Amino acid sequence: MPLSVPQRARLLRPLRNLALALLGALGLLWSVDFVRRQDPFLRLLNTVPPELQQLELVLERPTLTLRDGARTLATLQLDRLEIERNRVHWRAVGVRRALIYDERGAVMGTARANELLYNYPAKRLQVLGNPSLHIRRHPLGSQPLTVQATALNWDLRAQRIEINLPTQLRWSDGRGVIQQMRWNLATNTLELERGAFRVSSALLQERTQPTREVDIRWKRAILRNDRSDVEDLHLQDGDTRATAERAEVYDRRRYAIATGTLRLEDPRVDIQGAQLEIWYAENQKRALLQNQVRLRIKPRETQPPTEGETASEVEQAKRYPIDATCDQIEYFYRKKIAYLRGNIQAVQQLPEGRTRTLTADEAEYDQKAERLILKGKVTLEEPDRMRLATSLAIVSLVEGEETVELPQGASGTFYYTEEEEPPPSANP
Repeated sequence: MPLSVPQRARLLRPLRNLALALLGALGLLWSVDFVRRQDPFLRLLNTVPPELQQLELVLERPTLTLRDGARTLATLQLDRLEIERNRVHWRAVGVRRALIYDERGAVMGTARANELLYNYPAKRLQVLGNPSLHIRRHPLGSQPLTVQATALNWDLRAQRIEINLPTQLRWSDGRGVIQQMRWNLATNTLELERGAFRVSSALLQERTQPTREVDIRWKRAILRNDRSDVEDLHLQDGDTRATAERAEVYDRRRYAIATGTLRLEDPRVDIQGAQLEIWYAENQKRALLQNQVRLRIKPRETQPPTEGETASEVEQAKRYPIDATCDQIEYFYRKKIAYLRGNIQAVQQLPEGRTRTLTADEAEYDQKAERLILKGKVTLEEPDRMRLATSLAIVSLVEGEETVELPQGASGTFYYTEEEEPPPSANP
């Protein structure tokens, strides 16, 4: 049965409405595009580089505050801040000044840099463009520590700043270069890897003396406010060299202790031991070396005898070192006096394979007077020549005046070999 006109109209109405809707959508799109072409601001946006089209905010000379809950971590004064639409990456240009706060809200350091990249979800900062970091409170001294690097990473969640490239450090008493650095902001701890420093010698110089510098190298150092730990330490002070496997420094107490294989060497003395303690306060400059202490006194450089002359026995003895062992050596380096205690034994090699052995209970070495005083049960022995025993011996080490004084006398034995006389001649 054929459909009537009203019935056909009702069936075609949905199709007609759909067609009108499509035409309206096309017209709206055309209108938006037409307006876009006519609006000068939108025409300008089309000329913006693609990397800037991803930005949501561009702020000129803003101040950015970084927080962890209610705690303020840092305040940054910037020349320009760019934030992407996804809010993941932030880029700052010209970090004029950054203030870093501790847990109490006090400023513990400042920084400057040319560029900064911030990953918002990860809470990580990458500081580029030769950043300069000034640490106000640090274990190396009371004056600010300046750190000059090519780049550094700042983890806000871990509260740690890391530098994994060669970095220069400067402070009031020294300067140096390190290969790696980690600064724990929560504990104000500095960890330095493979460093080389040149510092003023607070242990050896007096205030009235000119400035004296010491070169220091190490494999790993952890610097805290109350204590610092150092591994594989090497020290060079003029012609004096010292090494230690491990060292702990308590700067507030003005005390340091080194353990492991220790060695101290200069042109005249070689000292080895297993433990060294140093007290370096103004009124107490003292060092104590103990456990397997070995001491070698090297001979002075003497002029060889002229042609046709024979060197005296004293001059010959100067060319041989003296090797000594004892339980401990206590050295007061302001007065330049050392005390040797416990099982002291010194052996000197002499010409023609002879040896001279000296033993004592205690000994005092006065470096300024070049004098060695032996106390207790003192013995002086040269095999096949003599053996003497006394309670006090004073040995002069002044060049050209090498003498042994026995103020309280001595007892002993001298050895000699009688030479056989030749038989009488048959024809006198």
